[in-house]
Amino acid sequence: MNWLTNLLFGNKTPAKPQAPQTQQLRDSLHTIKQQAPPPAKPDPHARYLRDTLQFAKQQHKQLQDKHHERERWQQHYGSLHIDELKKLSGVEFEIYLAELFTHHGYTVETTPVTGDYGADLILHKDQQRIAIQAKCYTGSVGVSAVQEALSGMAYYRCHSAWVVTTGNYTTNAIELARQSKVRLLSRNELGQLILQMQNPTAN
Repeated sequence: MNWLTNLLFGNKTPAKPQAPQTQQLRDSLHTIKQQAPPPAKPDPHARYLRDTLQFAKQQHKQLQDKHHERERWQQHYGSLHIDELKKLSGVEFEIYLAELFTHHGYTVETTPVTGDYGADLILHKDQQRIAIQAKCYTGSVGVSAVQEALSGMAYYRCHSAWVVTTGNYTTNAIELARQSKVRLLSRNELGQLILQMQNPTAN
């Protein structure tokens, strides 16, 4: 009889029934997979915001690079004119500054060549009076120039005082100007004003 059974059904050992715990675990995993939400699709709006932010960063960096390049060019170009201004006398330098500030929209009033009480020029603009002390120097301008500008501001009843030079300023002059709110224009600032006068597109 065994030979007939083997012929009909083969000599296969019946599979063992799975343990209840194993079957329960498989059922639980199957249920979890069915209940799990499908993977989220990329949000087009979020991607657009990321791309826009990246583009803005690139544009900002390019603008900064161009700005720094233009500043370096202005300083170099302006310095060429500053070197020429150093050859002027004090009075000639004051006349040049009068023309320069007139171009920039100021009404300019000159003071006596001697006994000017510390102001070489008086600028008028937007109901403001500015006392200008001009120093055509090669080296560094010291504290006395700031004091003269303050004296001219008081005597001519100005709202503010500036010192303009073809050179630079000492540390003490910069500190006094900061404390007394006197504006200092060195060779770099003066060079930029000259450039803007000769090339308006550089503003």
